Amino acid sequence: MEFKRIYVRVPLSGEAILSNSSNPTIKAHTINISRGGVAVETISKEIPTAEYQIEIHTDSGQKIEIFAKLIRVDDSIAGFRALQIDQNSQEIIKNLVFEYETTNDFINNLDEFNLRDQEGNKIEITFEKNSNDKQ
Repeated sequence: MEFKRIYVRVPLSGEAILSNSSNPTIKAHTINISRGGVAVETISKEIPTAEYQIEIHTDSGQKIEIFAKLIRVDDSIAGFRALQIDQNSQEIIKNLVFEYETTNDFINNLDEFNLRDQEGNKIEITFEKNSNDKQ
């Protein structure tokens, strides 16, 4: 089954602290983030499937707080779906995405994002000239 995304993920370097009432605190390194969730790399390959309060401290000194559910673990990479993001953290994520969308890295990797609209339909992106355009 193909995983469908409606939000652009952007690289994010920082430390994540995962916690909930049933499990001890888990420290991880962030890989990427979007309005829909976050991916982290952990030392432990066994993270119980549960909901976590995730506190991210970025290398640039920002603090992002997300309440999220673990949805996948591949090797040492854990993917979380955001269930709740406070207003301040949403604004930080929005700014991170905006900044990333202005980079050459974003343009060069557009075809890898597999973007979806709110209904789950794939968004096709092309830089080809319209055949109706005059040269």
